[in-house]
Amino acid sequence: MPRVRKEKKHRGVFEREKGSNIWWVRFVDVDGKRKARCVGAFSDAVNFYEAEKVRVRKRIIAPIASHRGVRYKQLVEAALVYNEQSHRDQRNFAQRLEATLDQFGHRMADTITPAEIAEWFSQMEDEREWTPATINRYRAAMSKAFKLGIADGKVSRNPARLVPQRKESNGRVRFLSEQEEKRLRVALAGRPNCIPQLEVALHTGMRKGEQFSVTWGQADFEHRYIHLSQTKNGSDRYVSLNSTALRTLKALKETHDRLSLPADSLLFLSHQNKPMTDPKEWFGRACEEAKIAGVTWHTLRHTFASRLVMAGVGLKEVQELMGHKTITMTARYAHLAPAHKLNALEKLVTRQRPARDGGRGQTGQVRHEG
Repeated sequence: MPRVRKEKKHRGVFEREKGSNIWWVRFVDVDGKRKARCVGAFSDAVNFYEAEKVRVRKRIIAPIASHRGVRYKQLVEAALVYNEQSHRDQRNFAQRLEATLDQFGHRMADTITPAEIAEWFSQMEDEREWTPATINRYRAAMSKAFKLGIADGKVSRNPARLVPQRKESNGRVRFLSEQEEKRLRVALAGRPNCIPQLEVALHTGMRKGEQFSVTWGQADFEHRYIHLSQTKNGSDRYVSLNSTALRTLKALKETHDRLSLPADSLLFLSHQNKPMTDPKEWFGRACEEAKIAGVTWHTLRHTFASRLVMAGVGLKEVQELMGHKTITMTARYAHLAPAHKLNALEKLVTRQRPARDGGRGQTGQVRHEG
């Protein structure tokens, strides 16, 4: 007879998702607060629970055992070198890893537990309103740093991998309506330096990291494009400029020349005529004033794509203009083109109508007179 696998059981240790083999611990800390932490392996969870009972009984916080190895900061430094050489999403990958240093940089890498990472994510979710998608991106960045460390023999395990991924919303994309855009422009009436940033975003669809890292050397007014040498997909691409985007950039260039700024400076300036690298602050305030909820700067990129599709532009062309590597990403906007789909379906009706030009029937075959 086949041996029946005995179910793992231990007081205070449980699987949040049955069969996941990712174990959590439920306990009361030294302050009497009930807590739950993701630990990972069953044996590690049992050891954590037993150690926590000792701490509570003695009302002490056990020190982290000394451990030979490297600090988490060293893993990050090595991952950033890798990032410069081969990572696709260079800027965001670096920013995410650097943001983890305040919390874990001083720690010996092999002493960091999945529970601590999960707890920090929950803290950021509360304090900074991180979305499930944001948390998943940070988790992936940390996991990559540990994975590279394992490959180099610096650490023996990857605790970030054992932190459960958050469930992301797969709802329809959010884009600005015409009325919302009008209200936003009214809110920006007293911020003239912000209007060009909005115009370029709405008329090029560039990602925020792309738009705010472009220099004048990448813009070609004669051929009406911006050359992006590094994109999220890891390859360069050309962003076409329509008449509005071109006019906006020419006006910006005149301002730069009048201020005698360097030829390789960034395109956008703050109200103090300093390089603008992130519009998050003014954009958030303007959206509040305009009473527009549920949007981020990335919403402008969705707006660009959505308006193209609603104007009847084919998905393949939208894919190229957006710089999507696959058509799957672009297909999220397909539901916005109902008229385009109906026109395609009507071709079936046209095909089935009897021909009037000399005897082609519904089958498409020529009728021969007997």
